[in-house]
Amino acid sequence: MKAIILAAGVGKRLRSVTGNPKCLLKVSGVTLLERYLSALERVNVLDVALVVGYEREKIIEFADGLNFQGNIKFIENPDFTRGSILSLYQAMSELDGDSLLMDGDVYFEPEVLERLMNPDQGNLVAIDTTSNSSGEEMMVGIKDGRILEMKRNLVGNYDIVGEAVGFYRFDGQACEELREILEGQVRLRKYNLGYEDVLPFLFQRIHFSPVIVDGLRWVEIDFEEDICRAENLANVAP
Repeated sequence: MKAIILAAGVGKRLRSVTGNPKCLLKVSGVTLLERYLSALERVNVLDVALVVGYEREKIIEFADGLNFQGNIKFIENPDFTRGSILSLYQAMSELDGDSLLMDGDVYFEPEVLERLMNPDQGNLVAIDTTSNSSGEEMMVGIKDGRILEMKRNLVGNYDIVGEAVGFYRFDGQACEELREILEGQVRLRKYNLGYEDVLPFLFQRIHFSPVIVDGLRWVEIDFEEDICRAENLANVAP
């Protein structure tokens, strides 16, 4: 299995606070990127594609200095100030079999990732049903065990609604369909879309199931208060 980590964005809402790309943000003294690579080692995913853009030299130098037991391939997104669809598009050739897709700005405990690794399950999205929607979160709608929609301010008649953590698992067929969708959206010059905006097209074609991570520690880091929340979570005994 391969992991694709999207870490190209500017993170402009935090740039004045941290001065670093978000994947190099330290929580309890450890960078997010180190946490990702450590968690991937734990589940024996040693083939990593890291999409970089903003401050890419700093990320590459840092990653090269880590004692990661696998292989990291760096993929540049030169249009990192546009939508994250272009980061995933640049990594499209890596979507060639069983793959993990991971936002690069999430603090998480390793079990969040471990729950995606059940070999008997297919295409998966990690979600937290305890999250409340403020309009910022990407919310997922599930009916009869199948993910049907993902968007902000989600409304509809669903059995389960939860927030997407930003971690996904694709099988080979889903990768093939996603590549086709990405190519179509880029041909239409939809450069300012987030990669999350194209996943509902994939959900219409391929069955995706939810992986519930309620009660596990995680937080997507977009604002300064998210750093404080992550620090608090990191210092809670497991």
